Amino acid sequence: MLNRSSAMGATVALVLSISTDARAIEPPEVVAAYDHLALQTPESIAVDYQGNRYVSLALTGEISRIDAQGNVAPLATLPIGAPLEPCHGFIAIMGALTYTPWGLYANVAACDLDDRGIWWVSPHDGSAARIAALPADALPNGIAHRFGRLYVADSAIGRVWRVPVFGGEPEVWVDDPLLDAVPNPFGAPGSNGLQFYGNELYVANSSTGDIVAFPLEGWSDEPGAARVHATLDQGCDDFAFDLHGTLYCTTDPFNTVVAVHPDGHSEVLLTADDGLDGPTAAASGRLGDRFGLYVSNAAFPFFPNDGTPSLLRFELDVPGYPFR
Repeated sequence: MLNRSSAMGATVALVLSISTDARAIEPPEVVAAYDHLALQTPESIAVDYQGNRYVSLALTGEISRIDAQGNVAPLATLPIGAPLEPCHGFIAIMGALTYTPWGLYANVAACDLDDRGIWWVSPHDGSAARIAALPADALPNGIAHRFGRLYVADSAIGRVWRVPVFGGEPEVWVDDPLLDAVPNPFGAPGSNGLQFYGNELYVANSSTGDIVAFPLEGWSDEPGAARVHATLDQGCDDFAFDLHGTLYCTTDPFNTVVAVHPDGHSEVLLTADDGLDGPTAAASGRLGDRFGLYVSNAAFPFFPNDGTPSLLRFELDVPGYPFR
């Protein structure tokens, strides 16, 4: 998710170096198409064990559910405020989703502070409740779950929040300069997408291109010393891991998915020629769908794009990482 005020007039020149060791993939499947005229901007994806896909629509606060047969239906609408309304330095927006045994969780950067924070949503009937409040200077974006706790990237300040899935007062799990936003011509934020792999939490700093890893220490999973796992030419927005530790970064507004291998070297895997249109998030399928990589095309109205918001599925030759 990028700062609208910085990105509106930006002219970005980008040179991509594409290596020849890209993984074999099938042509993409359009799982669901959305209406850009209605400001439906798919921001994030979560997948459950029954084959349902859940998509957050950043500018409207809607969550849609796509069942295993491909039927698309609205599930819930969370209160973010008027679309494209500026507040607290950014625009009102719904950020990332994650699926857990307790239900869905979503980040809401609402203008009204009574609505701003982390929300629980029932995947069955769409009932929802805010479980944790966040302050006005926080911009909750990426979200991940581990052992009954939620971890939330704060794109406004270089920190990660943590809160139990049943709610409570959020704590600052880590505050590290490696996650701070730095000035850049396209308004990219600092800490953005985040995911677990093994006993480390990986966080994308979109403004620097760094993927920062924090080891988890002790029984309470406290953060160890940070390390820079990789640095990309384009800022990574969100990402998903495969079984072997390669992560797949989406790079809105650059229309690529970049594969970052365990040794830190990277390659451009997908481009606009593969159907990308403002890709903001990636997620692996589960169980029988573990070779599926889902990518959301937000096609935000304030970036140059084709105006084709959608959810795409790509077939990889390696399964996704099972712990999500």
